[in-house]
Amino acid sequence: MIGGRTLLQVFGIYGAGSWVVLQVVDVLRENMGLPNWVFPFALVLLLIGLPVILTTAFVQKRMATVADSPAGSSGGAGASAAASVPVADAGPQPSPEMRRMFTWKNALVGGGLAFVLLAIMTGGFMYMRNSGIGPVGSLVAKGMLDEKARIVIAEFESLDPSLGAAATEALRIDLEQSEVVDIVEPATLAGALERMQLDANDPLTFEVARQLAVREGYPAVIAGEIQTIGNGYSLSARIVDAGSGETLASHRETAADADAIIPAIDRLSAKMRERIGESYSDLRADDPLDEVTTGSLEALEKYTEAIAVFDRGGDSDMMNALLEEAVSIDPGFAMAWRKLGLTRTTNSGRIEALERAFEGRDRLTERERLLTEAAYYESVRKDYQSAIMAYERLIEMDPGDTWALNNLGVIYSEDLSQWDLAAEYFSRAYLQDTTAAVHLRNLARAEINLGQYEEAEAHLETAAGRFPTDDVVVSLQVQLAASQQDYEAVARAAERYSELPADAANDMFRLNTLADIEALHGRLGEAERLAEESARAHARSGRPNPRRSMLTQLVWLDAIVRGDNDRARDRLDALLDEEPLEADEPMNRNYIGTAFTRARLGDRAAVEELVAEFESVVPEEYRADMDDTYLNLEATLLMGEGRYAEALEKNSARENRDCILCRYMPTAILFDSLGVRDSAIVYYEAYIETDSHERLGWDANVLALSNERLGYLYDEAGDPEQAAVYYARFVELWDEADLELQPRVEAARTRLAEILRERG
Repeated sequence: MIGGRTLLQVFGIYGAGSWVVLQVVDVLRENMGLPNWVFPFALVLLLIGLPVILTTAFVQKRMATVADSPAGSSGGAGASAAASVPVADAGPQPSPEMRRMFTWKNALVGGGLAFVLLAIMTGGFMYMRNSGIGPVGSLVAKGMLDEKARIVIAEFESLDPSLGAAATEALRIDLEQSEVVDIVEPATLAGALERMQLDANDPLTFEVARQLAVREGYPAVIAGEIQTIGNGYSLSARIVDAGSGETLASHRETAADADAIIPAIDRLSAKMRERIGESYSDLRADDPLDEVTTGSLEALEKYTEAIAVFDRGGDSDMMNALLEEAVSIDPGFAMAWRKLGLTRTTNSGRIEALERAFEGRDRLTERERLLTEAAYYESVRKDYQSAIMAYERLIEMDPGDTWALNNLGVIYSEDLSQWDLAAEYFSRAYLQDTTAAVHLRNLARAEINLGQYEEAEAHLETAAGRFPTDDVVVSLQVQLAASQQDYEAVARAAERYSELPADAANDMFRLNTLADIEALHGRLGEAERLAEESARAHARSGRPNPRRSMLTQLVWLDAIVRGDNDRARDRLDALLDEEPLEADEPMNRNYIGTAFTRARLGDRAAVEELVAEFESVVPEEYRADMDDTYLNLEATLLMGEGRYAEALEKNSARENRDCILCRYMPTAILFDSLGVRDSAIVYYEAYIETDSHERLGWDANVLALSNERLGYLYDEAGDPEQAAVYYARFVELWDEADLELQPRVEAARTRLAEILRERG
């Protein structure tokens, strides 16, 4: 009972009761999808009720005091004279009107009626909103927009184009969380823009967006504008009916400075979603934009520009520089870290970036979180199944998610060599977005590996026209010609690097390609000269390990083409003396690659030392999925030691998930070394006939060898006609080989002439 309590006690009881009421209101607001103003309205009612309750307590306390006084009671003979207090001394008395008004019954009834009023107002508001009645009715409820209507977002108008682009991207990110509308990705509109004879890379202005929406049947366009007001900004957005041009809804927000623009866009998008018809519970379920992506507009600008560079196949160094700026501005920018994890050039740099992104995944939208987790599982943990599951979840959420489609294709191609599946996902990504360079390039690479040369050539011609400065397109043109073993076409394609913007990296790629061509033709001296030039260009480009990484290929020429292990060992020792592995950061040291070279030379002690160093320097969590690598390394070492049967056993146990050509060439050499002629023939021919975008590097070392050995093996098998085919190919390849190799050419040429005479 409140009666008889002091005012302080009444205040405490009321405060506790108010807290319980507010908790109930908040639960109802969250679970029933009520508007945000319900909670503050209830708080106001409770605050209004506080003086009423305190006044009632005061009045009732005064009345109780009078009633308990001697003058206000029956008195009685036993009453103490000392306890007698005149009524006048009990303080001012409430008037009769106050006594009638401020009763506990009236207070409780009044409080109940106030919350009944709140319920009526809330119910009426929700009914009008959901029924499309009056100014509070949502656009969906009024029938002005269909639920899940596809809406085009035009570029924000701004005196600063980069500011407008960043604001547009920020609004898009937030509106993509909507359950009521479906935001059309700009890439989806590429076909319509081409039919309108417009460049898909140009900003999508409101007028163009509206015309495009009408052509494609999209019902509405969202247009935005940023205006400068002193040191601050005014941001406005409006939803416009595409057909009539009528503004269906609009809202305005202000930002005190540039850093306040992102939160302002978050508020702006929330108001737009509310006006369209998003439920309040869905609105509250989303993280604020400044937690989803970045709280820094400047960082978002850098990221947006970097993605644009990536999409148009631009300068990768420029893209990385922009991303590095973005994370330096906002170290918690998880999506920028994720992208850096895919584009940095060093192993340690990629791991650091992906771990930073992974640490911040809980602040991301579900889509961004899944993208981040997938990249981390694939590249850091080598847990391909977890990465695949994350991408498949994204595709379930949105079958047209081009990033998920493309990246799933990358796993199936680069990590698992399942090029048919990869091509399927790359094709789906490209059909969704024909404007991004990456989908077109990856699709062409898959087609090369599937032997679909006409399709690959057509796609690369399209890519070269759209992205004339993209060095990856030139690289793929080289790979296409090499897979067809058309080395004149390879040389022509390599010269296209010279047509790209001046860049040491482009010089490096061109010279390295030409070095491979010279090597496969047996012109080893010229190959060495070009490789040295390529290494110098590599150093100018600022990439790590300039000489060692580029010139180790010459060690393999010594060992495989010349068959001179001592020369190969001396060259490798000189390279490592000039540039020791310890010169690099521990995580970037090429222990395993160097171990493979040592293994081919049969240097077991050196291999074991390198592997031990690798395992002591690289933490175990970064050494996942190494079983196949270790098997390959041991098989190579056994081959170098001349233990061919044991090497074949180890080699046969390998999965070879990520290397198609690895499945054939080592096995061919091992069977040949063991004298198992028929099997050697099968594997040599499989190597020669396999389609692969990686052929050029392999062919520089072993294409001539494969043709030479097939000539001799067929000769031994009593099949001179087939022998003649391969002798002729070998002679053609090495017709102008260095003098040191000419005895082998002359032997094959002589035997070819004998066969031709014998066969008439």
